[in-house]
Amino acid sequence: MKIDPEESLQKEVRLSEELLNPEMKAKKMKKLGSNRGVETMFRNACRVHVELSAIADSKANFLISVNSIILILAAAHGKEVVTDRLLLFPAAIVIGSCVGSMVYAAIVARPRVTRLKKKGERELSDDEETNLLFFGGFTKIRKEEYVESMSDLIVRPEAIYPTMAADIYDMGKVLERKFERLQTAYGYLLYGLPIGLVLFLTIQTILKLIDNGVV
Repeated sequence: MKIDPEESLQKEVRLSEELLNPEMKAKKMKKLGSNRGVETMFRNACRVHVELSAIADSKANFLISVNSIILILAAAHGKEVVTDRLLLFPAAIVIGSCVGSMVYAAIVARPRVTRLKKKGERELSDDEETNLLFFGGFTKIRKEEYVESMSDLIVRPEAIYPTMAADIYDMGKVLERKFERLQTAYGYLLYGLPIGLVLFLTIQTILKLIDNGVV
């Protein structure tokens, strides 16, 4: 491959002008710094979203383990503890709370993958936008359409940042649903378990007092 001397000379002249001109140099450095700042911002935002998703999954797995232990203990020793029919009511509250908490925790931890049948694949219309970086968006279109859209995105730098912003937004919406369900799962355990235990102990105490003739 031959190098054109004239073209090389022109590049050197332009480079020299940029280095000698303070305004052009400052403008170039400002643009470079702003681009790096934006890329750092997007990188940190994606990292935080991924870490928060991992935290939500770990909390959901913790709830599943705790509720499983409680249900196993209730099934193994339920007949020994529940000595009266009145005690079935608080026991049902405890079991129901654990089951509800486990269900919501399992929904949080369950992997969600968008699957389409071959007949369900479609092409992207001209006025329709989709997030090419989020699997929940691009799996709704054909492979050829996705490759073509990505190729078009790569050659248009001005559209890359908006696409990345849309990807972060979609990740945030997924996280919102995760943490809402996780909050509901903790709510079942936080309120249902203490209420059931307090009722159980209260009813058991009253029954013992009745048996002893105190009440």
